[in-house]
Amino acid sequence: MKSAFTRTRSHRIVALAFFAWAANLQGAVPTDPAERAKVIGQPVALQVQPPAVTLTGQRGVQQLVVTGRYADGSVRDLTPFVEVQAQGDVVSLSEDLFVTPKKSGAGQLIVKAGSQVLNVPVTVRDFEQVMPVSFRRDVIAALNVGGCNSGACHGTPSGKNGFKLTLRGYDPAADYLQLTRDVLGRRTDRLGPNESLMLQKALGRVPHEGSMRFPASSIPGRALHAWLAEGLQDDPANLPALKKIDVLPGSRVLNQPAKWQQLAVIGHFADGQTRDVTRLTVFSSSDAAIANVNANGLVEFSQSGEVAILCRYLEELVPVRLMYLEPKPGFQWSNPPQMNYVDKHIFAKLKMLDIQPSDICTDQEFIRRVYMDVCGVLPTPEEAKALLENKDPQKRSKLIDQLLERPEYADLWTLKWSDVFRSTRKSIQLKGTHVFQRWLRTHIDKNTGFDHVVRDVITASGSTFANPPANFYRIARDPTSLAETTAQLFFGIRMQCAKCHNHPFERWTQDDYYSMSAWFARVKQRKDPVEPGTEKNKDFAEYIYIDRAGEVTQPRTGQKMAPKFMGGAIPTIAPGKDRREVLATWMTSPENPFVPKSLVNRVWYHLMGRGIVDPVDDFRDSNPSANDELLDALAKDFVANKFDVKHLIRTIANSRTYQLSAQTNDFNKDDNKYFSHAVTKLHSAEQLFDALCFVTEVPEKFAGHPLGTRSVQLPDGEVNHPFLKTFGQPARELACECEREGDSNLAQALQLINGPAVNDRLRNPNNRIGKLLAKKLGDREILDDLFLMTLSRLPNDEEAKAMLDHVSRAAEKRLAWEDVHWALINSKEFLFRH
Repeated sequence: MKSAFTRTRSHRIVALAFFAWAANLQGAVPTDPAERAKVIGQPVALQVQPPAVTLTGQRGVQQLVVTGRYADGSVRDLTPFVEVQAQGDVVSLSEDLFVTPKKSGAGQLIVKAGSQVLNVPVTVRDFEQVMPVSFRRDVIAALNVGGCNSGACHGTPSGKNGFKLTLRGYDPAADYLQLTRDVLGRRTDRLGPNESLMLQKALGRVPHEGSMRFPASSIPGRALHAWLAEGLQDDPANLPALKKIDVLPGSRVLNQPAKWQQLAVIGHFADGQTRDVTRLTVFSSSDAAIANVNANGLVEFSQSGEVAILCRYLEELVPVRLMYLEPKPGFQWSNPPQMNYVDKHIFAKLKMLDIQPSDICTDQEFIRRVYMDVCGVLPTPEEAKALLENKDPQKRSKLIDQLLERPEYADLWTLKWSDVFRSTRKSIQLKGTHVFQRWLRTHIDKNTGFDHVVRDVITASGSTFANPPANFYRIARDPTSLAETTAQLFFGIRMQCAKCHNHPFERWTQDDYYSMSAWFARVKQRKDPVEPGTEKNKDFAEYIYIDRAGEVTQPRTGQKMAPKFMGGAIPTIAPGKDRREVLATWMTSPENPFVPKSLVNRVWYHLMGRGIVDPVDDFRDSNPSANDELLDALAKDFVANKFDVKHLIRTIANSRTYQLSAQTNDFNKDDNKYFSHAVTKLHSAEQLFDALCFVTEVPEKFAGHPLGTRSVQLPDGEVNHPFLKTFGQPARELACECEREGDSNLAQALQLINGPAVNDRLRNPNNRIGKLLAKKLGDREILDDLFLMTLSRLPNDEEAKAMLDHVSRAAEKRLAWEDVHWALINSKEFLFRH
């Protein structure tokens, strides 16, 4: 009775798991005839991909994709909706048009939707021939689909419950040994395939922490069973490699009511053969809130938007960009004027998505925004008043030009780049931070083409004090760290995952990682004898040089890796030539696919509050850009203007997109991706503290620096100022913008409400309030001055009445004005970019 009960309970568990799996695959494709007819509509033509079906052997399969084309030029995926009749009785057909063979022969499929009919020829060859299951092509792929070798399961470095697989099957030979030899082969049973533990657990027939991964009738389930039944055969050494995969129908735009899209994946192998691998492909969505994709490759949108669907078969990964559009009731495009190509591309995307951009910001909002974004300072009351009263229609453009020539511009952007270059005395000594800051600021001030800056950094040698860019090799000291830093800083690519295994969400492999590292294999450091440091002055320089020999070895294969351009070829490098010179030439080439886009995206992020690709150092297929056309146009313009950063900033700041208000409307209130309104965010630690010193006219005295040094001018963050640290000043330990924290927290609120940085300045007798009172100005004059100084505008009537009433009733007028200024400093208008 006990065994019968257990068996019955086990069957129930499997049944429940199967129904859950089936429900996931079915999605929400409507079954009601009226709803299905609405989706089909009246197509003027049908297209079936592939246009003809040829299946070889009993395991040949094919996923069809049916597209309806309509009179307005739109397309709809009709795969789940068409009527199909099979003639010839040579194939079976599922509801989602997955074709499997029944016998050898020829026939056709008659596909019908609306008034359109299309015939698809079908051929089945060698049905009687049983093709053996491939361990690498089928079993590894099945484990991928089930997630068995994922990082959350047996693909973790330590495995799970004593069973370890390589992450996503990147080492099939090791996986084969693990499955057939580990613990005396107890996981696989060639004499009793159905009793094999790996199959029992995958099918949910025995208790399994991961539950059922797929049903026995699925392609992955059948592949595992067949491999076990065929005797656990390994692949021959000359098995043709997978060369690429194609995904049908490719990228496209869908319109309501067509919110579904079936995908089909075709594998291409080195011997010229092709094969449908749809059911052995792992699908994932870049944004599940917009669209989901099931295990069979059916995408379903839940709202308007754009996603990348990642399709991974074995080591090949291909992204497919899909967009779904739903008309919004009452939407009518406002047709805002376009200032330059930035607006052209932004507004085209917004119009397509029925997102109405906000109105243009006020002059008061603009002057404050552009001063802080470009120079990191607030305008003086005189500068603010002059712009507010200026009637010149070109006043904003002229102001941008003026700001780009101010010394504060170089100060701010030197700080931004020093953060991600990781310039800190902990790694390059105090003197190193000073010389590196001066070198970088000089280039930014002179507006040196940034390609020259990149080249100087990559090819730097010599003393880290005498040649400041050489500090790059003092911060990252070994080939792998240098590869990671270079890729993240200049390519916008995070390669760290590929150090131990092929990147799980990107095309980069371990070979790519160590080929990138090979560029730096001969870079060495030694103590600089000219500046070795003294007992009194501990600062010492290092000397960066190129050794005659040095290679990088791929740890898994033991192969010595040649330097290779990322995503490109292995160049020929003359003996004795510094490899880094070849790398720098490629990186600064106008045709480089990574560096220009990464640089313009980083500048865009600092001006707009969010990257076109966001995070800015995470370019990958599963993190698509918000606007491909804009990113391409910015990069092309940047290169055409010789990597001129000031030209890039000028272009962005002059766009209407940059000058949009932060106030949203009914059609863009949910948009946080497509730049339909200004991003509101807390000012950086240095900007905020310098603004506080500026509006109170009480400068800070930093240790080792003269009075009046602004925090953006500090060579690093090791002054350990409590206000700056509380508001997210980075430690410069990561080559990542993410190290600078921008989220508000309780400690920040306490600093502003009752911290010494604010209160000591408000109480200082020689501050702005003290000077205004000493001039014996009227209350309204003082109020107007404090507003212009702090918020770059005059008070409105309600604000003026409330604050003047407070001052007039106070017994201590000085304290009352401190209250007023405290309120302005603690206002969102002062603290936030808007």
